[in-house]
Amino acid sequence: MLRPRLYRTTTFRLALLYAGLFSLSVVALFAIVYWIAATIDTRDRHRIIEADLEELVIVRRCALLPVLVEVVLARTLPSAGGGLYLLAGSNFEPIAGNVRVWPQNAEIDDPWMRFEFGRAEFGDLAPHWAEAKVITFHDGTSLLVGRSIQSQFQAAITTAFAASLLLIMILGAIVGVFMSRTVLRRIEAINDSADRIMQGEVKHRMPVRGSNDEFDRLAQNLNAMLEEIERLMGSIRAATNNIAHDLRSPLNRLRNRLEAMHRQMPEPARREEELEHAIGEVDELLQTFNALLSIADAEAGAGRGNLVPVDLEALAHDVADLYGASVEDHGLKFESTIRGPAIVIGNRQLLFQALGNLIDNAAKYGASGGLVSLELKPAANGAGVIASVGDRGPGIPEADRGRVLERFVRLDDSRSSPGNGLGLSLVAAIARLHHAVLSLEDNKPGLKVTLQFKAAAAAG
Repeated sequence: MLRPRLYRTTTFRLALLYAGLFSLSVVALFAIVYWIAATIDTRDRHRIIEADLEELVIVRRCALLPVLVEVVLARTLPSAGGGLYLLAGSNFEPIAGNVRVWPQNAEIDDPWMRFEFGRAEFGDLAPHWAEAKVITFHDGTSLLVGRSIQSQFQAAITTAFAASLLLIMILGAIVGVFMSRTVLRRIEAINDSADRIMQGEVKHRMPVRGSNDEFDRLAQNLNAMLEEIERLMGSIRAATNNIAHDLRSPLNRLRNRLEAMHRQMPEPARREEELEHAIGEVDELLQTFNALLSIADAEAGAGRGNLVPVDLEALAHDVADLYGASVEDHGLKFESTIRGPAIVIGNRQLLFQALGNLIDNAAKYGASGGLVSLELKPAANGAGVIASVGDRGPGIPEADRGRVLERFVRLDDSRSSPGNGLGLSLVAAIARLHHAVLSLEDNKPGLKVTLQFKAAAAAG
């Protein structure tokens, strides 16, 4: 299953691409080395040929032709150094040397000539190229002194280049196969986990090896995404169940009132009273659905595109002015302590609604004659803003503080109070949208709800 797909993987193709690019680099490097070696070898060969020819010219000037013949013959011995010599008469007939005939069809690059020759005397029947220099003496004889162009060093470079290139290609293929198999296994593990999740194993998670590489980080991010999806799905299921239970009673009451009005046809005053009750029931239902829609919008990030710098100090003053009178109508005292600067990145309407909900909850569940407080201040480390609303009511037990942030959750003590259990859920959703930290604390006595926002620069 793994092998046929191996050669189609991006990793394998990249490994081959890198091997190909590296091979081209090696080819370029060897070409440069070979050119430098060939240049040095040509220079040294010319120097040796010219020095050798100069020595023989001196011999000819100082001695008769037979002496030069003996010297040339001595230098053609296999142990003499591998030079090429040919002493020829006026008609280029050979007199002495290891080049059997005068080169025909030689390439002339005055004063140098290139020609092909064989070295049968050394047991080498393969043709070779040589480079030589020629001088003609006053008696018509000509002397050719040369050297084989083929260099052992250059041959070694060529062999090493071919072997290295072959080795690079083999190693590139092996590394490509190994890397592709490793990467493909990790990807297949993620794909298998995704298949299991899609088949209904919603609790299954992506495997994490603990190496903290890019695949582990990908798996961790996917697992975090799955956790959030599972949490949202759980919230949807819980909300559906709670809607079914909490909305059944007001709907039944509304239906019964309307049915009683239809059947009994009470007097106008009584009918007006029943209509007012029915309208009140409808208003409660609308408030519940509006709150649900607001929570859904906040959790879906619908207001994220409208996040702009917001002055929480001015917003808190507006909230205090609007909700302060409402708190006092509940027989409570309202106090506000607002200190700036308090600039955050957010949606002003949602932030206003969050603080308003907190004050409304504090007024609703705070002890009669007690105190509701609104406080806004910069964080102690200067890296954010803290907004808090406190009351002097019965508070919320520590074990229930996480649960009350869920939809439609109402504690037993608050069942008799009007409400739908969505106020704190909406505040929690708005806090998540603004990346704020929401915490419920003991106000000793009462409850204190705190929202800690990042500063505008940090949030941006």
